[in-house]
Amino acid sequence: MENARILPGFGAGAALLLAAGTASAQAPAPAAKAPPKLIVFMAVDGFPQEQLVKYYDQYGEGGFKRLLDKGAWYGNNHYSHATTYTGVGHATLLTCAHPYKHSVIGNDWLDKATKQRVYSTEDPRHKLLGEDTPKHAGTSPFNIKVTAVGDELIYANGKSKVIAISGKDRSAIGLAGQNGTAYMHSPSTGRFVSSDYYMSEYPAWWNAFYEGKPQNKYFGQKWTLLLPEEAYARSAPDDRPWSTNYKGLGTKFPHSIDGGATEPNKSYYGAMLWTPFGDLLTLDFVRATIEGENLGQNPAGVPDLLAVSWTSHDYVNHLFGPESRQSHDHTLRLDRVLADFFDYLDKRVGLENVLITLSADHGFMNIPEYSSSRRHDAGRIDPEEMIQATNVELSKKFGEGKFITTWWNPTLYIDYDLVDSKGIDRSALENAAQRFLRSYPGVEAVFTRNQMEEGRMPDTKLAKQVTLAWHQQLSGDIVIMNKPNWYLFAKPTAYASTHGSPWSYDTNVPLVMYGPTWVKPGKYGDSEVVDLGRTIAFILNVRPPNGCEGRVLSEALN
Repeated sequence: MENARILPGFGAGAALLLAAGTASAQAPAPAAKAPPKLIVFMAVDGFPQEQLVKYYDQYGEGGFKRLLDKGAWYGNNHYSHATTYTGVGHATLLTCAHPYKHSVIGNDWLDKATKQRVYSTEDPRHKLLGEDTPKHAGTSPFNIKVTAVGDELIYANGKSKVIAISGKDRSAIGLAGQNGTAYMHSPSTGRFVSSDYYMSEYPAWWNAFYEGKPQNKYFGQKWTLLLPEEAYARSAPDDRPWSTNYKGLGTKFPHSIDGGATEPNKSYYGAMLWTPFGDLLTLDFVRATIEGENLGQNPAGVPDLLAVSWTSHDYVNHLFGPESRQSHDHTLRLDRVLADFFDYLDKRVGLENVLITLSADHGFMNIPEYSSSRRHDAGRIDPEEMIQATNVELSKKFGEGKFITTWWNPTLYIDYDLVDSKGIDRSALENAAQRFLRSYPGVEAVFTRNQMEEGRMPDTKLAKQVTLAWHQQLSGDIVIMNKPNWYLFAKPTAYASTHGSPWSYDTNVPLVMYGPTWVKPGKYGDSEVVDLGRTIAFILNVRPPNGCEGRVLSEALN
C-alpha cells in the first residue's frame, strides 16, 4: 500500500500515515505546531468590557487577572450588529457570522405565515430528555442556518468532541453548533439537561452525577458580600427604588436563594441561577462533563472543544444594573470561580495544552434612573404604548385599522394583509409610521422594510449595524433604535436594566485569548466579535465556518 500524501491546509488530525502491516500514526500539523488538546471557549452572559477591567485591583491572581496579564486581550472589541441579545450573540460567537447570515435575529421573532412567536432555538420535532418540554423550549439548532467552529472541527477529523454548557438553552445550543452536544439548566429540576436532537439517552456519567442530587447542595445559603463593604465604594449602593425584587431575592444584601421554598424545588432551582451560586452549579457540571467525556485526552492532533456560557451575570445585571454592588460582587465571585476552574484544568489537562478564550454575548446599559441621576437623557419606552400611538396616527391617514400588530425586539410587524385589503400602498404606510416614530420619546432612528430591501440606507455606522442584524425573510417591518440610555424592552418595568441596543455599552465586550503556545500576550486595540471564532479555526487548522466574516487576529498569535 502506498503511503498517504499529506496536503497542507487539511484540518487538525485529518491526515494519517498508513504503512502496510503497521499501525496508523498521526501526521504532524502544518507548520509543525500541534493544536491544543482542549479549547475552552467561555462567554460571560451580559458582561461589558468595562466590567472586566473595572475591578482588576480586586481580582485574585488565577482568574480574570491571569487572562489579562498573560493572555492577548482586545480593549476595543465590538459586536457589529445592532441587536445585542443573548440568542443573537451566542449564535454569532462561534459561527463568526452576522445575524443576516446565521438567521438568529433575536431571542424571539414572529413567524409571518402562522403569526405565532418563534423562539430562537425551539424545534417542535425534538423534546427534552427526562422531563417535560415546555412550549418554546430550546431543543435544537434548526434556526441557526450556518456552521460553527465545532462543526468544522468534527468535520476535519471525525473524532473531536464538542460540548456546550449554559444556564440558558439558547446559549448552549448557539455555541454547540449543528454537530456538538448542548446541555442547559432546567429550572424545573435544577439539572443540566439535553434533548433528543443530541442523544437518545443520557450517558452513564450524567446519571451517576445526578444520583446524589448535587443541585440541592446550595439550598439554604445566602449571598453576602465577598469583601468588606468599603471595598464597594465605586459601585452604587443596594436597595435602590428601581432595583427589581425578582424570585424572592430581595433588593439588598444578604440575598436568600431559596426562592421562598422550605426544601429544594422549582422555586429554588429558578432563583439560584440569578445569583453567584448559579456559577458554582455550572462549574460542578463542567467538571463532571470533562471527566465523564474525558475531554482533552485524545491522541495528539485531535482537539476537543468545551464551550461554557456563564449565565448568572446577565441575571444580576438585569435585576440590579451593572453599576450596582451586586454586579460588582458577582464579578469578583466569578473571578474566584474561574481561578478554581483554571487550576482544575491545569491538574487535569495541563494549561500548556489548553487554549482558553473569553468573550460575552452582549454588554449592558446602566439603569435609566441611575443615568438620569447623573444628568443623562434617559428613560423607558413601553412598546405596547408605542404600537397603540402609532396605530392611532396611521388610522388618521389611512382609515381605522390595527396596522401594527406586534413587537419583537427591536422591530414592529405590519399587517400587510390589512394594508393590501384597503388598497394602501405599503411603502406609503411604512413611511408614515417612520415619520411618526422618529419623533417618539426615546427613539433615535427608524428604518423601514422598503428602505432596507431597496438598499436606501444612510451611510452611517448605525445603519450598517441595523443592516447586519436584519434578515429579509424573518425580521419585522419597522426597525426601532432607541436613544442612548433609553430602556427598550417588551415590558418596561420587568427588569431594572437591559441590553439590546447598538450603543457601545452593549456592543463592547471582552475578547481574550490565553495559551502561551499559540498566543502572544499583550493588550491590543480594535477587533470584532466575529474575529474570535475565525482565529480559533485558524489555530485549529480547520476551515472557517461557512458564514464566517471574521479576520484572523494574527498580530496576537505566536
